[in-house]
Amino acid sequence: MAQFQTYYYADGNAVRRYDAVALPTREDRARELYEQQEMERRARLRAHRKAKRVNRRYTMALMMGVVLMGAFFVAYVHIQNRITTSMNNISRLEKQIATLKTENAAAKSRISTTANLGRIQKVAMKDLGMVYANSDQIVYYTIDDEDFMSQYEEVE
Repeated sequence: MAQFQTYYYADGNAVRRYDAVALPTREDRARELYEQQEMERRARLRAHRKAKRVNRRYTMALMMGVVLMGAFFVAYVHIQNRITTSMNNISRLEKQIATLKTENAAAKSRISTTANLGRIQKVAMKDLGMVYANSDQIVYYTIDDEDFMSQYEEVE
């Protein structure tokens, strides 16, 4: 038995017109409901598969990012270690330089206090019999715009 439902609508000023539309049967409604549920299930399944694909891509991208960040951190720690080692080496060398400068200053002071030029001259002239050179023993050389001189023979 077909059921009808009447829909009224206004057409113009005062005229009423209606269309009688047959309502669907119980089987038609059940079939439409099943088809709609089946379409929704397929849409959910498609969405789930797409989400799994996207999830795999996201996971792979995330893993690549983690690996890259790990590599950057390892490189950073390695560079920091090299810098620290270099700084320690520089500090050690600066301490050595300071020690050598102190030793040189002490040696220079010791030499300057120990070596008296007047005493050296007196020992050289009296004890060793050394004398000043005469004018005929002095040989003068002229140097041509060079700041060194090579000696090829014995000087007389």
